[in-house]
Amino acid sequence: MNYGSSQQRGLYFRMPFAIKKLAATAYGFNQRTARYGEHYRRHLAFLERAQWMSANELLEYQRKRLWEFLETAVRDVPFYRDSPEYQAFLDHHDIAKLPILAKATVRRKAAALHHPAWRQMHSRPAHTSGTSGQALHFPLSGDCFQREYAFRALHYAWSGSKVPGERVAFCQGHPVAHYDRQQPPFWVRDWANDSLMFSSYHLSACNLRHYAAELDRFQPLVICGYPSSLYLLAQGYKAHGSGSLKPRAAYTASETLFDYQRRAIEEIFGSKVFDWYGNSEMCANIVECEAGEKHLKLEHSLVEILNEHDCPVSPGDTGRLVCTGFGNLAFPLVRYDIGDMVTLSANQRSKCGRGGILIERVLGRVEDYVLTADGRLVGRLDHLFKDSLNVLEAQVLQREPGVVIIRLVRSAAYGPADENAIRAEASLRLGSDTVVRFEHVDALPRAANGKTRFIDSSLNQSDLLREIGIPG
Repeated sequence: MNYGSSQQRGLYFRMPFAIKKLAATAYGFNQRTARYGEHYRRHLAFLERAQWMSANELLEYQRKRLWEFLETAVRDVPFYRDSPEYQAFLDHHDIAKLPILAKATVRRKAAALHHPAWRQMHSRPAHTSGTSGQALHFPLSGDCFQREYAFRALHYAWSGSKVPGERVAFCQGHPVAHYDRQQPPFWVRDWANDSLMFSSYHLSACNLRHYAAELDRFQPLVICGYPSSLYLLAQGYKAHGSGSLKPRAAYTASETLFDYQRRAIEEIFGSKVFDWYGNSEMCANIVECEAGEKHLKLEHSLVEILNEHDCPVSPGDTGRLVCTGFGNLAFPLVRYDIGDMVTLSANQRSKCGRGGILIERVLGRVEDYVLTADGRLVGRLDHLFKDSLNVLEAQVLQREPGVVIIRLVRSAAYGPADENAIRAEASLRLGSDTVVRFEHVDALPRAANGKTRFIDSSLNQSDLLREIGIPG
């Protein structure tokens, strides 16, 4: 849920709670209309059949969709049309001969990657900041947008759930309560989608009992959110809840799901966790089934898992994801290096009988919590840079409670307006009492795998959890 501009958000925060529910419901109705239309129904009908296709049938479908997509992109999209390397593909049809597309190239050449008819595709604006804070804005075709929700609906069905259609609680970054709010409610109801949107920015020791009470009142059948948020929510429910809550499933996304988080969520809520991996560019889909295996969906996109020499890895090995998402023709990405890594399962025979490639684990999204001045633990802060096109890279550092350093690599166009926007987003999530400082650098430190830790905290994370009454 996004409440638009800072002026719109300010208006929302000033509304009485009853009016906020109406606003959230109106927003939810608009989103429901945009998500669940003709394209959604068509894609979902296909996906329900395709999940049981044989490996050969899935690969044949993927091959056909991929070539149709690539031939159109190479013929029509300026970035590919004007490159001899991509034009040669029309003759040899060997995708391995095409260059790997780096994020920096996509940012720099974004205008040339738009399909000339992207506006006629009923496209909507999309953006990603990624775990390094690099903002990318691009169009997402209406077909692709609804297609993605069809994939999500299929994943919900794997737990026997029907979303939309059943009560669901979310705790994953929705700005539903003012950052300085000290008393509940820290949530808002969306009646159009029968959902409850919890703030993931107010999970403090004194607030967890209010979250638990609201869970008992709402009784969701499905709970969704960041692993770090659902872990805190579960621990709060263990301490303060009635025990009557019996959700059918919990769905986690957007962060690495740690084993201790999975155990706590499953034990406290009494339901299985289904982990989901995707990205804003809509070019990879990895979803966990009821048997606990992660399926890389061949119907969604072509995902190559490559080693440091750009060669495919063998089962049991780890490599990086290079993606060709054949769903979004408005902004086609061919052999796009998304920046995340996975370990390919040694055993490629699924327990559930579904097709696809089995992934042992998804790597590269390990993040810490930030401790705010008023004692809240907040994770997943890439939202700070969602509109910051003049930030090349970013990192959030914490060396003492209530103080955050935002380290930036700036473009030449970066100015005071950019910094003010980032500071406003930080205040929205961390509260006005948390001190935010900026540090401008030429480059960010990188680990051996070339990745940068987005939240770098020297505070002991286990101690932080114990301080608010949660075993770390």
